[in-house]
Amino acid sequence: MLLRRSAVFAAMTLCAFTATGLGIAACSDDATAPSAAPDSAVTPAPTSTTDSAPPQPVPDSGADTGPATLAVTVDFAARVGALPASCGTTYATLGTTAASVKLADFRFYVHAVELVRADGVSVPVALTDDAKWQNQNVALLDFEDGTMDCATDGNADMNSTVKGQVPAGSYKGLKFVLGVPFAKNHANQATAPSPLNLGKLFWSWNSGYLFAKIEGNPQGMDTGGNPYGPFLFHLGSTACVGDATDGGVTSCGKPNRLPVSLPLYELGKSKVVFDYAALVSASDLLVNGGGPPGCMSFPGDPECPAVFQNLGLDYATGMPTATPGTAFKLE
Repeated sequence: MLLRRSAVFAAMTLCAFTATGLGIAACSDDATAPSAAPDSAVTPAPTSTTDSAPPQPVPDSGADTGPATLAVTVDFAARVGALPASCGTTYATLGTTAASVKLADFRFYVHAVELVRADGVSVPVALTDDAKWQNQNVALLDFEDGTMDCATDGNADMNSTVKGQVPAGSYKGLKFVLGVPFAKNHANQATAPSPLNLGKLFWSWNSGYLFAKIEGNPQGMDTGGNPYGPFLFHLGSTACVGDATDGGVTSCGKPNRLPVSLPLYELGKSKVVFDYAALVSASDLLVNGGGPPGCMSFPGDPECPAVFQNLGLDYATGMPTATPGTAFKLE
């Protein structure tokens, strides 16, 4: 009896949370909360002084419909071609001049993670706040370990998953946005919760966060006998209007957030890959054409158009291109 009363109370509580906006997935969409089975109360004994038959339980007519929510884990990986991205590895034949490169950073933010139902409807994943990698539906993926060339700005901790919950059901297909949402992009980084508290992934209040920070150090010497400079890729919003310290940023002319859609994604089987070799395949990693080394997302940087195109962003507008980029793929 106690177990059944607990089940009834849990189901009632779950639906109550949904009604008040606290339950994200319970009692919504196609999901059905577990049926409240009647108590298996025994029949009261007769008042006769003679012995009577033992009490009989009331038949259980309730049906177990299963959990209302489904815990999900989306696996990500950083690759350089077919090889795992690592701070201690030298990768050969990258870019248009077949450069050899050591990685110095590989981190990026994602938000608006969604799974796609069989009927084509996109369902938001309610990310689990863990006070470190995920908070308020923003997640940080970190593939550097703070060693070798990554020691300057990096840290030892790494993260390759996004975790959350969706209404129970069948899903095939994944969507997410590379970057930090506008509402959180221009807050005070010094007081923001993790993972938005990292100074190494923040430009300024006006420009906001580095949505992706992927850096490489080409190996060798140029014709003048000098070491090649780094090739940096820092993605973030630019042409922002307003002052975060005086009324707030009102808009950014080039948002540079990338919606990624992977219709062949299979939950529990697929892995989302960010491929550095594909990202820089049309770039000369050995020559800086002007401005900061590599692409820093700001207007007038000659290294940016090729990288943006492979990512799937229009460098001139900061909006997604009609043709998806090649940097994200599934394995």
